[in-house]
Amino acid sequence: MTRPPGRQSVKARLEQEAAELAAAERRGRMKLAAAAVAAVLLLVVVVVALGPFSDPTDGAEKTTVAGVELSGIPETRKKLTGVPQDGTLLGDPAAPVTIHEFADLKCPACQQYEVQRQPQNVDELVRTGKANVRIHLINIIDQGHGTTDGVGLRNAAHNLAATDKLWPFLSLAYYNQGPENDEWATEKRLRELAAGAPGVGASAINLRETSTSRTLNAAADELARRLEVRGTPSFYVQPRGTDTYEKVDDPVDGLGDAVADATKNAKPAPTR
Repeated sequence: MTRPPGRQSVKARLEQEAAELAAAERRGRMKLAAAAVAAVLLLVVVVVALGPFSDPTDGAEKTTVAGVELSGIPETRKKLTGVPQDGTLLGDPAAPVTIHEFADLKCPACQQYEVQRQPQNVDELVRTGKANVRIHLINIIDQGHGTTDGVGLRNAAHNLAATDKLWPFLSLAYYNQGPENDEWATEKRLRELAAGAPGVGASAINLRETSTSRTLNAAADELARRLEVRGTPSFYVQPRGTDTYEKVDDPVDGLGDAVADATKNAKPAPTR
C-alpha cells in the first residue's frame, strides 16, 4: 500500500524520535527526554498491535463542508449516535466500569487508536452498558516538538464539554489530524472541523481558557500525575464506586478482559 505524502514509516518515526531524544539529553533536558522515551515505547505497543501507519483515516469517507474536504464525518456519526454524552464521559454514567483514556489530540498513536479501535470499543463495551469511557486530554506533543497549538486545541475540546459536544469534535479532529510537529490546530482549522462534526458547528469553538477548560485541564493533569502517565494513549479501568485504577497494558486486545475483571469489583449501582 502506498503511504500518503508526509506520513513516515514506523521505523522512520522511531528513528527520528530517538534522534530527538538524544539531542534533548545533550541539551540537559533529561526530564523531558524520559517522558518522551515512555511515549515512544507506548507508540510501539499501539503500532505493533494495530499495524503500521498506512492510511491514518483507515479509508474513512470524505465529505465537503463549506468548501473544505473532511474525513470521517459518517464514521463519527455512526460511532456516537444514540450513545449518551456528558461532558468528558461517553456512555451510561451508571456502567459498572469506567475506562479512563489519557490522550493528546496531536498524538498520532492516539489518532490510530481512535480511528481503528475505538468504534469497536463503543459497540462492544459502551453500547452494551459494560463500561463508559472518560477522556482525559493532556498536552505532551507540544513539549516534545516545541509547538504551542496543542494548548488552544485542548482548550477548544474541553470548552465543548460544557455543552456535551466534545466527543464528536474529538473524533473528527483525529480523523483530520495534522503532522505532530506542525502547528496545524489554528482557530480557522478548528472551526472547519467543528463545522463538520455532527451537532457541533463552527461557532462553538473557543480556544481561550475558560473556567470549564481550566478545570478540566487541571483535573486531567492532576490524575495523570497521580497515575504516573508517561505517554499517550494510556488506559486505566476503574470499578464503579471505587478509587481503584488498574492500568491496561494492552488496550487493543486486552481492554475487554480488563473491563470484565474490573466488573467483579464494582460496587452496587446507586438507586435512582
